[in-house]
Amino acid sequence: MSEAPKNPLRWMALVILDRAELPQFEDVAQAVGEYFSDSPVMTAAGATEKLLTCSIGEYTAAATLVDKPVPWSQLEGPCATAWYWPDAADALRNHEAHLLVTLIDEGGSAVEKSTCLTQWVAGLVASTPTLGVFWGPSRMVHPARAFIEQAVQLSPTDLPLFLWVDFRIEQLDNGNSRLYTTGLEALGFSELEVHEFAGDPQHLLEFAYNIAHYQIGKNKVINDGDTIGLTEEVQVTARREPSIFDEKIEVIKLEIEVAKE
Repeated sequence: MSEAPKNPLRWMALVILDRAELPQFEDVAQAVGEYFSDSPVMTAAGATEKLLTCSIGEYTAAATLVDKPVPWSQLEGPCATAWYWPDAADALRNHEAHLLVTLIDEGGSAVEKSTCLTQWVAGLVASTPTLGVFWGPSRMVHPARAFIEQAVQLSPTDLPLFLWVDFRIEQLDNGNSRLYTTGLEALGFSELEVHEFAGDPQHLLEFAYNIAHYQIGKNKVINDGDTIGLTEEVQVTARREPSIFDEKIEVIKLEIEVAKE
């Protein structure tokens, strides 16, 4: 089975602006320092009227001001599926400009790079009239305030996976649910899929989140046939299978068994 193609949006985000404004590096660096006490040293590398570049520890980051809206075709889908932000379309539809935010892939771990990009984006959001954030690897949109609130909780034992990964739940015709993720591949892990779950969708979300956080936080590869005990009542068996959406991509199919009371 061939490997999944590399995500072209792997280390990219869009900061969606109410008006065109490129922040000062000093303001961004100050915000990052206040939010993240253990953040790497930030050093300005250059600035023009529409481009801000800097080094963040070992990485190079940039923010380019684009004084026109993000094409609505790129935001319409993510807004429509943002169940956690019902007003996303109304909030973002009439924005005037955006920042194209990038982190140059210079090696290092995917979690380190995601952390670095998150901190850079949070500093930019705090320093600009931001309406929302489009996170490239997961193709999700987030409200500006919520992005910062989740980002500042970031730690090695509490990764902001709801910023980084789309845990998509869909209802099936029989009333049960299925789940699939987008964004784990960018972090170096296989995407998760649950083809059918008969219980509470919120429990399904929690199960998938905990498994994703476990494999990323522990750098644990889940193999075909592995069993995972989430609780005494919940057992999960992992199967490595082709995705139900693209048979060329291998995913981890989770078979969840919940003990009956």
